[in-house]
Amino acid sequence: MKTWIGSDFHWGHSGIMRHCPATRGHYRDVEHMNADMTERWNSTVDTNDLVYMLGDIAFMSGFEASKIVGRLNGRKILLVGNHDSKTIKDSNFRRCFQEIHDYLEVKYNGRRLVMMHYPLVEWNQCHHGALHFHGHLHQNPSGLEQYRARNVGWDYTGRFLSTMEEMIEDAMRGEIKRHGNGEQHSM
Repeated sequence: MKTWIGSDFHWGHSGIMRHCPATRGHYRDVEHMNADMTERWNSTVDTNDLVYMLGDIAFMSGFEASKIVGRLNGRKILLVGNHDSKTIKDSNFRRCFQEIHDYLEVKYNGRRLVMMHYPLVEWNQCHHGALHFHGHLHQNPSGLEQYRARNVGWDYTGRFLSTMEEMIEDAMRGEIKRHGNGEQHSM
């Protein structure tokens, strides 16, 4: 079993092909994009894998989105993004996820991870080495890249999905964010 993480998939969003040409500009139309992304997912994720989806799943009705997400392999945990507010009102869409959160803290292989759709300037235990994973910004930097905060979205990483280990390894290259008084702690 593997653990994956990603963000800002935007199934059904034709405009994303213009906004993010490096990752999606090659698609003929939204149907081609949806089919290719679904195939990418299912050729990467096994049925027993766990996937943290950090928001902005689909630009369509919750019912239509549930048809796509329901075909995706793995157990899925959603961290709600700004474009998910309507889709999560649909019970069919909500049933596609093992859990749904706005903000989530977990321990993974001894590391504290703080996950949210949006980048946070400060996150719980950041001064003690906790890692922060987010999406929302697509290919744009957050200004937090020197620290242990990482954008996990395809448009930023160039990977449709990343393993949790890849993202942790990358984030560990960042500095522990100093507290306001300049103190730095370690975990």
